[in-house]
Amino acid sequence: MTLESFFYAYLWGMVILGVGIFITLQFITPAYGMTYNNRWGASISSRWGWLIMETPVFVIMLIIYLNSLLTGVKPFNIVTFIFLLIFQTHYLQRSFIFPALMKGQSRMPLSIMFAGIFFNASNAFIQGGWLFMFAPANAYPISLFWSPQFIIGCVLFFIGMVINIKSDRIIRKLRKSRDDNNYYLPQGFLFKYINSSNYFGEIIEWIGFAILTWSIPGLVFVIWSIANILPRSKAVYERYTQFWGEEFTKLNRWKIFPFIY
Repeated sequence: MTLESFFYAYLWGMVILGVGIFITLQFITPAYGMTYNNRWGASISSRWGWLIMETPVFVIMLIIYLNSLLTGVKPFNIVTFIFLLIFQTHYLQRSFIFPALMKGQSRMPLSIMFAGIFFNASNAFIQGGWLFMFAPANAYPISLFWSPQFIIGCVLFFIGMVINIKSDRIIRKLRKSRDDNNYYLPQGFLFKYINSSNYFGEIIEWIGFAILTWSIPGLVFVIWSIANILPRSKAVYERYTQFWGEEFTKLNRWKIFPFIY
């Protein structure tokens, strides 16, 4: 089997696995954040867990890009280079800045961390493999910069990123100090309408990236994001209902998608 054949087999395997994960998460709630419990076995500080779990995608994507250039698999392309910068901007924030700013002493099961490493490494492989190895030579001409595809994709990506970062900041600022382990009901901004505003922003980001790259790997990333985040938003909604009861339910928030869910 050639590397390209393996790439496409792996890509479609990720689609099947994503569907399986979505079905599984209807019955199992991963134990991290406010749904944490020690029945999931050995754990690590959430701060370190996020760092270790997210860093591989940043590093692997960069390695694939540099290897492609140095070995001559693909010549330098300013369009795919911009895609790389956009992708890495998200993971710079998610891998390094987000964990560094976390408050509280929450824990993450090692099983969750290793599952995250697998997904992130796989995602780097399919995104980087497509953009810097297997995409057709004429897939991303410089004229793409002034196309609706590029403009809409960029706008959605950065709107989603702003929503995600601002929502995380609102949640983080509710805690008084780095030792505060309590949970609080976020208010304001999109939380007025959407309970998991941070997750909503992340899905918008990756829809934007899929439009930007107009690729099957980009679409697969959206599928995986929804497969993981949709059940998570339901679990968070249910936990908020348990914590705050009528104080929360009377807010009539959507779980994650306005007017849909």
